[in-house]
Amino acid sequence: MRFDQKASFYHENASIQKKVADWCSEWIERDCSQFTGLELGAGTGLLTKHLALHGFRDFCATDISQSMLEEGRARLPLIRWEKQNAWQIGSRKADRIYACSLLQWAKNPNEVLSQWRQALLEDGRLLICFFIEGTLEEFGRLDQRFHAVPWRCESEWIEIFRASKIEILRSETRSDVVSYESPRAALRHIHNIGAIGENRMKPYELRRLLEHSESGQSGSFDLSWRTMRVECRASN
Repeated sequence: MRFDQKASFYHENASIQKKVADWCSEWIERDCSQFTGLELGAGTGLLTKHLALHGFRDFCATDISQSMLEEGRARLPLIRWEKQNAWQIGSRKADRIYACSLLQWAKNPNEVLSQWRQALLEDGRLLICFFIEGTLEEFGRLDQRFHAVPWRCESEWIEIFRASKIEILRSETRSDVVSYESPRAALRHIHNIGAIGENRMKPYELRRLLEHSESGQSGSFDLSWRTMRVECRASN
């Protein structure tokens, strides 16, 4: 992913991520004054702005990207921001851990979730929101190499949580469709938020993919995003 390179563009372009963060925030407990809170992959603060309203005893927003931290700190200067690799959180502990639009990028989600589970204090909980199978499916139908990661379906994620010894308290999915002028405009939007991984397609192959998609296009180009939110805790 190239979020660090696109930090200055992210906040204004991450429309679907903002919608997902707003949706995720509905499950934040109203009064968090007795809790310590830790947000992983906070980016520019799309979920952080909601967490800041819940009165945590102590709260820290983190991200691995220094550029993202600077953007987030500029928007929410009263929040404590720290650099942190979400996949290797070490000895950090918290009552509540949050991550939005992050977990889908983990190469080994079982290992990551196990770390997050171990970071929970007694009676701690995780609130996580991430993209699942069905996301960008319009591009995937043309060529599976377009996807930077293998999108997992809801049932696969449930098994991953179970294997990581995490009990799901509640979960939901949602689907959104965003309209763009063209496939090129949609791809440009994805690039502008840094949500691209290693190039699995050669430039001429990507051009051919876009040309093929646009040849049959009439009107706007719709792109799907499918999201899952999960509230969970360490299982016995």
